[in-house]
Amino acid sequence: METLESLPRDQLKNDYPRQVYPDPPYQPPEYLAYLEQATNALKSVRIVVYAGMTAFVLLAAYGFFLIYLLTSDARVMAQQTLRMADQMELISRNMAAMNVTINDMRSNVSDMRASLAQMDRHMESMDASTMHMAATVALIQHSARNLDSSFGPAMGVMNNFMPFGAGGNSYPGAPPFAPLPAR
Repeated sequence: METLESLPRDQLKNDYPRQVYPDPPYQPPEYLAYLEQATNALKSVRIVVYAGMTAFVLLAAYGFFLIYLLTSDARVMAQQTLRMADQMELISRNMAAMNVTINDMRSNVSDMRASLAQMDRHMESMDASTMHMAATVALIQHSARNLDSSFGPAMGVMNNFMPFGAGGNSYPGAPPFAPLPAR
């Protein structure tokens, strides 16, 4: 059997019953081996638990970071929504102003139609006046022809007395009366 002095120090430090009962008939109880295995297993479990806790902390930090990004994105989205609401309000105002402008344009077009109708009446009046002027000019032409035919022969006789050979009635007279074409 081993004596207390022959055992290594680290084994004596962990074997409390051997320290208390150093006599040779001492045998450690069987449950000590089980407890040592349980202690080693607990160390393994502790390593797994620590690794799991570290992973949980890392995942929690990453989750916090993702939630932070989500809230900041939601804040930006809310600001953009407010900005878009302002723009939509401006668009609505512009559409209302455009509606008023279009209504004004409609009234102006109806006024323009009335003006065009009035202008059409004036054009018809101008057309009638022009026709009347043309008829009057045709009558003047006819009267000038009549004058020409009554005055022309006398002038031809007078021209014969003119020096330098200007004599004779070479003017054939005004053209005959041409009535206006019918519409």
